[in-house]
Amino acid sequence: MRTKLLLGALAALTLIPLHAQEAADKSAVFPGDLGRPFNGLPLPDGPARRPPWTKKPQPARALAIDVAYQLARQVVEECKGYHVGVSIIDLDATPKLYYIPDGTAGFHAYTAFRKAYTALKYKQPTSAVGALSKTDPTVAATITADTNLLSFPGGLPILAGNDIIGAIGVSGAEPSAIDEKCAKAALAAVSALLK
Repeated sequence: MRTKLLLGALAALTLIPLHAQEAADKSAVFPGDLGRPFNGLPLPDGPARRPPWTKKPQPARALAIDVAYQLARQVVEECKGYHVGVSIIDLDATPKLYYIPDGTAGFHAYTAFRKAYTALKYKQPTSAVGALSKTDPTVAATITADTNLLSFPGGLPILAGNDIIGAIGVSGAEPSAIDEKCAKAALAAVSALLK
C-alpha cells in the first residue's frame, strides 16, 4: 500500500511539472521561432541528425546586419534623453538585431520586437494599426488574441524602394509616439543604405 501511494505521488509530481512546462513552452513562442531543437538535449553519439527545420531561400532584397546596426544606433541618437531599445526583424519576422544600450531596461527588446512584428504583419506603422483597432473589431480581436502583437506607436516597416524588407520597433520613450518619431528619423537618415 505504501509503495502504491509513493508511486502515485511520484507520478503526480512528474506529470504536473511536465504539463506546466508544456504550457509554458507554447505560450513563449515568438513568430519565426522553431522551438527547442532536439527537445533541448545534446545530440547522441553517432552520425549527426539533420536539424528539424528547412533552409529557406533568401529574398532578393534583405537588410544587411551592418545597416541594421547603423539604423539601431541612429535611433538611439534620434532619441537622446530617452532609454530606448530597438528590435529589427527580417521578412520572416525573425530577429535581425536587438539593440539595448547601457542604461536601458532589457524588456524593451521584447516590446520593440512586438511593435516591429505588428508593423510587418499589417504592413504599416503601429500607430495606424492602433487607430484601426479602435474602428475595426476584427483587428482589435486579433491583437488581443496574439500576445506578440502590440499596436502602440513605435513600429515601422523597413522599405527598400517600394519593397518591405523587414521592420523596426522602438520602445522606451514616453509617450510612445516619440518612439515612432525616432524610428522615422533614423530610417530617413539611413535611407540611402536601404536601396
